Amino acid sequence: MNRPPSSRPATAQQLAERVLRRPSSALWLNHVSVVTRRFDAALTFYVTTLGLSLRAVELDPACPTRLRAVLVDAEDRDVLELVQADDGAEGPNVGRLAFSLPRRAWLLLRARLDAQGYPYRLTTDCLLIEDADGILLRVTPLGEC
Repeated sequence: MNRPPSSRPATAQQLAERVLRRPSSALWLNHVSVVTRRFDAALTFYVTTLGLSLRAVELDPACPTRLRAVLVDAEDRDVLELVQADDGAEGPNVGRLAFSLPRRAWLLLRARLDAQGYPYRLTTDCLLIEDADGILLRVTPLGEC
């Protein structure tokens, strides 16, 4: 027996039940944390070359003997955290990062890379760039100019 859909808003219990049926719908990516042995070079790359904005450089709350930088996107959302690696730490612990930009900003990024002589590969749908630690970044354009 099918009941007609209710026009009443869902209750908190109904919303919770939906989340339990589809747990991934309640999970949002907050930001990515990259541990780097080349903190200053990585910070310069992500701010000067890639164009993220620096919100803060501070002691890492998880380990107050090292620095962390919090970087934000164009909408002032925290998207990337650079964490200074401990002495003797191995290489970066992230394999690849992916970013998207409006097409005009993507073209400006490409021009900035060219002006800085920063190496990149161009594929049919993206720029492939390595950061200071060799992490591969895939940057795709969105929409038309």
